[in-house]
Amino acid sequence: MDRNSITGLVLMVLLTLVYFYFFAPKPVPPRPTTNTENVSTVSPDSLILGESVETTPEVAEVVNDSQRVASLRDRYSDLHKLVAGEEKVVTVTTDELTINISTKGGHIQSAFLNGYKTFDSLPLPIQANDPRNEFYFPFAYEGRAVRSDELFFEPSEAGFTLTGEETKTLTLRASIDEGRYIEQVYHFKGNTYDFGYEINFEGIRESLGRESSFTIFWKSYLPKTELSILNLRQKSTIAYRTGTDVDKLSYSDDPESEKLSALVKWISFKSQFFSHILIADQTFRSGNISMTTPENDESLNRVMEAKLVVDIDKSNSNKNKFSIYMGPNEYYTLRSYDLDLEDEMDLGWSFIGWINKGTVYVFKFLENYISNYGVIIIVLAILIRLLMFPLSHRSFMSMAKMRVLNGTQEMKDLDVKHKDDPQKLQMAKMGIYKEMGVSMFGGCLPMLLSYPFLIALFFFFPQSVELRQQSFLWAHDLSTYDSIFSWDAQIPLISSVYGNHISLFTILMAISTFVYTIYQQRSQPATAANAQMKYIAYFMPFFLLIFLNRYSSGLSLYYLMSNILQIAQTSIIGLFQSDEKLLAQMYQNRDALKAKKGKGGKEAKPKSRLEKWVEGAQKKQQEALKQRQQEQGPNRRSRRQK
Repeated sequence: MDRNSITGLVLMVLLTLVYFYFFAPKPVPPRPTTNTENVSTVSPDSLILGESVETTPEVAEVVNDSQRVASLRDRYSDLHKLVAGEEKVVTVTTDELTINISTKGGHIQSAFLNGYKTFDSLPLPIQANDPRNEFYFPFAYEGRAVRSDELFFEPSEAGFTLTGEETKTLTLRASIDEGRYIEQVYHFKGNTYDFGYEINFEGIRESLGRESSFTIFWKSYLPKTELSILNLRQKSTIAYRTGTDVDKLSYSDDPESEKLSALVKWISFKSQFFSHILIADQTFRSGNISMTTPENDESLNRVMEAKLVVDIDKSNSNKNKFSIYMGPNEYYTLRSYDLDLEDEMDLGWSFIGWINKGTVYVFKFLENYISNYGVIIIVLAILIRLLMFPLSHRSFMSMAKMRVLNGTQEMKDLDVKHKDDPQKLQMAKMGIYKEMGVSMFGGCLPMLLSYPFLIALFFFFPQSVELRQQSFLWAHDLSTYDSIFSWDAQIPLISSVYGNHISLFTILMAISTFVYTIYQQRSQPATAANAQMKYIAYFMPFFLLIFLNRYSSGLSLYYLMSNILQIAQTSIIGLFQSDEKLLAQMYQNRDALKAKKGKGGKEAKPKSRLEKWVEGAQKKQQEALKQRQQEQGPNRRSRRQK
């Protein structure tokens, strides 16, 4: 493997190291908790975003019911009869979702995706039934601060099931009397991951005072749903859209928070494969979001929190409309909403992202003909290798020319002539390379151009919901590692870097990389430079073995097939290539070019900017060398004498 190939490998290693450094989650101390008890009233100003509205204390025991009613009336005014009742759960089942809604607060208590299971084969919660979860909206009623989760709502249905195109509305109403009430309305459809949601204040606008907005408080403890908690947290964050821009909190900075001062269209609590998204019919005026990672608790993913200011809609009977999406991070599903929801997926930067969008399209196309995703990955590797074949062929020919040329007597004589001056030796060789039509970058650039595909799939496979729980050979789930052996004991350094398991696909991938490295090394001339550089090349398989052990087995399968196909391609090209014929062709091309120049003809190929830059750099080096020789002597012996 020549220096150009090594340069490409080193660049890939550096890019991977940068990824691990900036995107790996960092453990942090738990956030201090705030006592939310024993606060009875707050001013209407406290409903502005950023200030918590605390839970109402339990009313102290009183002598009789009349005193209790009087105390509640003093605290809640006309709403006092809505703070007592029996909590019930309304279950709505659609083709995609099972949603449990509590009559206390009228909020979603838990929600499950019907078509998916957790890594341990349990119903997959998009929102777990965790008492610490919160979803409520505080409002000022006749000067008293009230929270929606303090009120009991009466449901219009005890529960129902929908399929296909069927639709139905569930209304939960907290009524003061027939004309005055607060209601939450859910609009469901049988075959979708989303549903409508409304918050309505009917007949009580005057009691709300001059408030023109209210705040939605949303907090969710995301459960562990995947085998690897490390990979799960690396792809979990809060995403949001302001204007036409989609942004997200850092995956690695923790705790992380941000104040959203611009108009917000939607907020997403995004996990590795699934998202819970709240979408405003218009926009949220502003918001605060924050994310933390529980310390020493691997039963939880992350804790997400959002506080969103909503302008009360006065033009439509005070109906405040939203949509809620609970479903997979599947590119075309998210894109179908035409809200840039698909941009919450971490497909990579710029050009890398476009490659992954093309990969998603190829996956969807192959799904129509192939049912096994392991086979789809193999077919994808074949397609990409065919696409890259012209570059691979050019890289092979460039390295072959350089290898054959380095084995000639002319180049060996240069090694002897300039053995004491490596810089002059390099410049002399570059001159001969140019004469013979050998590009110094012919082996490096094609290899670098293939790396975007490798890096793109490094982003794609660990978060591809299509691969989730899809088996192939011994791998039960191509979206995570394929463990053939594991242990519980924590081994210092090894457990934190390598993990507590052994992935067979990663081992096979590393072996194939090592074999390909040996194959490439044997095709190179035995020079001192290559003898030193080969150790860097041998480091690459070891690096991949360590850092990909925890990653998607689908990714290791792709790299394994890519290596095998690359070895096969190189072998086939080599079968049709003769070193003697190649050297003769180079000499023939050189003689023809010299003859053409001697007749006053122009060069067959104009110089590229890169060649001009190299020539300029060579010229500067030669001038610097001459100046140094004039100052210190013409050779090392004279410099030593001085």
